Amino acid sequence: MNRPLNGSANDENTTQETGHGISWSLPVLGNARRTSNEDHHGVVRHRSRSVSRLQRTSLAGPLPAKLGFPDEREKLAQDEGDGAQKLGSFSGVFVPTTLNVLSILMFLRFGFLLGQSGVLGMMVMLIISYAIDLITAMSISAIATNGTVRGGGAYYLISRSLGTEFGGSIGIVFYLGCVLNTGMNAVGLVDCFKQNFGVVSGSKSHFLYEGFWWEYLWASIILMLCTAICLAGSSVFSRASNGLLIVLLVSTFSIPLSACIKQPFKNERLGIEFTGFSSVSFFDNLYPRLTKGAAGSQIKRRENFQDLFGILFPATSGIFAGTSMSGDLKNPSRSIPKGTLYGLALTFSTYTIVILTLAASVTRESLYRDVNIIQDTNMSGFLIVLGEFSTSFFSSLMGIIGAAKVLQAIARDALLPGLSIFAKGTKKNDDPITSILITLAIAQITIFFDINQIASFVSMAYLMTFLVTNLACFLLKIGSAPNFRPSFHYFNSTTAFVGTIISGASMFFTDGVYATGCVCVLVTLFLLIHYMAPPKTWGDVSQSLIYHQVRKYLLRLRPEHVKFWRPQILLFVNNFESQYRMIHFCNSLKKGALFVLGRVLVTDDFATAVPVVRKEQTAWNKFIEFSKVKAFINITAAPNIEWGVRNVVLSAGLGGMRPNVVVIDQFRKDSSDASLDPGLPLIRPTRRTSSNVSDGAGEPLRKTRTDSFERDPPMNVQSYLTVLEDLLFQLRMNVAVARGFENIELPGTNDESPAKFIDLWPIQMSGEISSDGRQKGTNYLTTNFDTYTLILQLGCILNTVPSWKRSCRLRVAVFVEYETDVEEERRRVMTLLEKLRISADVLVFWLASGDLQTYRVIVNGDRNNVDKAVLDAVEQALEEEDWWNELGRYRTTSRSSRSQRQTPTGSGSTTPREGGRRRAGLEGLKRVIESSRRRSIGPGVSLGIQTHRLLDSMVEYNSDGHESSSDESDMDSYLSESENENEPEGDDPMAASDVPTINQPQETTEETTGASTAATPSPRAIFMKKGRVASSAKFSSAPIPTTKVVSEEGTGPSIMFADSSPPRRGSAAAAGLESIYNRSSGTSNQPAVTSAEGDTESQPRASGYPSQAAVPLSFNDLPGRAQHMILNELIKSQSKDTAVVFTTLPTPVEGVSHDKASCEAYVDDLEVLCDGLPPCLLVHSNSVTVTMNL
Repeated sequence: MNRPLNGSANDENTTQETGHGISWSLPVLGNARRTSNEDHHGVVRHRSRSVSRLQRTSLAGPLPAKLGFPDEREKLAQDEGDGAQKLGSFSGVFVPTTLNVLSILMFLRFGFLLGQSGVLGMMVMLIISYAIDLITAMSISAIATNGTVRGGGAYYLISRSLGTEFGGSIGIVFYLGCVLNTGMNAVGLVDCFKQNFGVVSGSKSHFLYEGFWWEYLWASIILMLCTAICLAGSSVFSRASNGLLIVLLVSTFSIPLSACIKQPFKNERLGIEFTGFSSVSFFDNLYPRLTKGAAGSQIKRRENFQDLFGILFPATSGIFAGTSMSGDLKNPSRSIPKGTLYGLALTFSTYTIVILTLAASVTRESLYRDVNIIQDTNMSGFLIVLGEFSTSFFSSLMGIIGAAKVLQAIARDALLPGLSIFAKGTKKNDDPITSILITLAIAQITIFFDINQIASFVSMAYLMTFLVTNLACFLLKIGSAPNFRPSFHYFNSTTAFVGTIISGASMFFTDGVYATGCVCVLVTLFLLIHYMAPPKTWGDVSQSLIYHQVRKYLLRLRPEHVKFWRPQILLFVNNFESQYRMIHFCNSLKKGALFVLGRVLVTDDFATAVPVVRKEQTAWNKFIEFSKVKAFINITAAPNIEWGVRNVVLSAGLGGMRPNVVVIDQFRKDSSDASLDPGLPLIRPTRRTSSNVSDGAGEPLRKTRTDSFERDPPMNVQSYLTVLEDLLFQLRMNVAVARGFENIELPGTNDESPAKFIDLWPIQMSGEISSDGRQKGTNYLTTNFDTYTLILQLGCILNTVPSWKRSCRLRVAVFVEYETDVEEERRRVMTLLEKLRISADVLVFWLASGDLQTYRVIVNGDRNNVDKAVLDAVEQALEEEDWWNELGRYRTTSRSSRSQRQTPTGSGSTTPREGGRRRAGLEGLKRVIESSRRRSIGPGVSLGIQTHRLLDSMVEYNSDGHESSSDESDMDSYLSESENENEPEGDDPMAASDVPTINQPQETTEETTGASTAATPSPRAIFMKKGRVASSAKFSSAPIPTTKVVSEEGTGPSIMFADSSPPRRGSAAAAGLESIYNRSSGTSNQPAVTSAEGDTESQPRASGYPSQAAVPLSFNDLPGRAQHMILNELIKSQSKDTAVVFTTLPTPVEGVSHDKASCEAYVDDLEVLCDGLPPCLLVHSNSVTVTMNL
């Protein structure tokens, strides 16, 4: 009852419970004396709870009436008008649930079920049915009390819990079940009328015409009448429901009342006997007694409990009737649990009373003979007819309105195209007019179907909805999401799980064929919605479950074993427009492993950078989503690029999932195009606003960046080398430098792409490492086995990707210098591939074949038949190299001297003194080059190869990466042939003991001319003027060492190149590092010296061996840039149809980033190596990636 309030802020409102819910009275605004129901504007003060609470808690006290808001008053008055149509727990949930559960089957089939299963059997089936209902009701209550429930009933609850696909598919199945149930009840009601009032079959009267089309007409009239009530609105529906409930309860409770007051009788015509309450009848009906051919039976064989449960369960499955009215409820979260559970309690009690009464008052034979036994033994058969009418009519009524509201909710969520027309509702009460009409049309069609088939599908639809509802509750509970805090506490994960299992088992127990069909329909709808529905922002429990499981297993994930190694890639990116192809290439290369996109923003103002970081995070996430790349994005802001990269590398990944391969873009010199900058951006914050920044993935990231930051000049080369050194030597990561991937032809992007091969060039890089630095001791021959095998591994992985496998073949290309090594190299490479289980074509090339013009020019000094473009390229690349200029002068002088010796004025032969001096010069040249190579190799770190076989304690590391002062002075010294040739190398302690004396300081040359002294530089001087190189990791053309497989299983690597200890430094070159100097003039491999008269050589020349006029060089002796030019020509000549090239990354000397000139030299060397090639991935490995262990 409402009472007037004084308007103070502390006054409490009173509430009045009505049949339609709770109405709230608000305090009077101001001190004016008003009635409790109307203010001075005549507006009724029944308002929402939130407005009432707001006015009660006003800190400013009561507001004057003149400060009211007329527009708001009018809106509140409209809301009050709408609120009057809302339903409470009783009329909105309890009544529909009770009417829908108390099925017409109670009047038509309970006698048959009792006669077959007995009291015990029927009560067991009833308890099982209600157990399913109760558990499902608890799950519904839990979900409904965890937040705001809107229109859509079970569909809304499930879709907001399990997501779009599950919710939409089960919503459509539930909708179809409701529509079919509507048609089934309409046909059932006509059947009931026909048995009582049919012209032929009527037992009470004979005025209702019979026949198929007459029955179709009567069913259509019933459906149209139900539709009219639904169109009238929820208030008319509520009043009609209340009246039907009263009729149904009176009819139902007349059954036990008849057993009490009606006298026993026996009807011979119908074959029934009514005994009243009798213990004899009760015990006779206590146990099951299954027969065949009983009245009401639909099968010709003996009945079984599977068939009986299939008939009984639909009589208990209407518990979603109240939930379907969620859009018309005042407080769905409160009404649904309360009304549903009370409705279940009432219906279970009613069913139990009816069963026990029927068992105690009718004989067993009567139950077998009369399917309409309840009506025939009732004190008023007309009451039973009214009961049958009320339950059937309401089920049809509920089927139309409930199904229409579900369809309206599905259409509003836009799950499937073409449903938007059904999303509309009336302005006043949001009644789904179009949905009601289409539901009527579908129900009209279902009338043609067989009623038994309709009943089976309806049962499956309800059971499927039960299953998914329980599943949603179970997953929400075990997901342990903090926001799942339902106010209904009478459930747990066990009850929900049991409900899921029982519902599924009941489906297949009742009818396996229809259950399978229902599942197929559900799966089909699931897939349709998955591929056709736009993304939704509801959030679903799967995310919580995924999070829970990912966290659980990440904690259990240990650092990966080499047996299960896979490339976990961290790719530094800058712009997803220019690097789109590179991102997709790395996505193919990851082999189902981790893929992280790293992004560094360089800024000195962190506060300005934060909004940009967030916007870029959003843009990159959208790019990842729409490009179908399985990657994560890691963005950081740092004061400089070096620290940004370090932070990303150290923080990328989580737990045991961390990147093991870092991919960076090539360094691009003088690039003004932002899209071609290195993958490491340099940006500077500005004070401009960023209001124009786009969040959409469809907008270029360049716009997002440019609106908030100004571009700095391209990254300087020293920063780039610092990043590379950090990755290689400090962080010890596997590193890949990508070049030319903006032009890569991805499989599928161009069906006519000429690219047919994936080429692997695992170039060998090897050197000797001394265990005690400069002192004599054990020497180790180390090779880049890890890099060699990582290249093979990455190529093999890429070739397993279906799109790449279809379009490209895998090739492994290697080279040696001389033809005599070709077959041995092929055998060793094929053996290695066989042991690694890699299938590929093997190509072996030999450099001295004469096909490589750069090799002929650089190594042999042969410029005959060489293209001018090649000569110009060589000169342009090497023009600033001192060794090349000195070598050119030496070759020119040598050719000039030989020409002078071969002139007619000369003797035509070499004097013994000249020949001895020439041989001494060549031997000195060999020793100088070997000494130079050893000094450049020196400590392991200068080689740039960190092998797994060597401990750090075995290698003397130089902290700054520079050589000792003695080496500096030795490298800077310069001796010519005019000086004492036999002078010992006092500056080099190794050379003092290992290199034979060529010149002595006390002696002078016996025969020398001023011309030769001034014009002919020493061969040693040529190579001593190389100076410091940026990269000492020189390539080798020697055959790869033999592959060694460890026979015993252990913690170390299981496959490697066979280790060997080279001989002492004074001896010949180590095995496997064969140089042309091993073929000295005193060995059998040395070609015979041609005489001045042109005598024929005594032995055939080795292929490609330089002539006596040339400086006897080999590929292994060349500095890095010269090697790169030769390899560039070799690779380019074989890459016409190549999609991508994997090769070895020449690593810089540690500390080279401190010198800008050395950094530029290193970058220039890489550019020479890759110029004009297909997209190249230059790889260096710091870890083992292959194994032979099972």
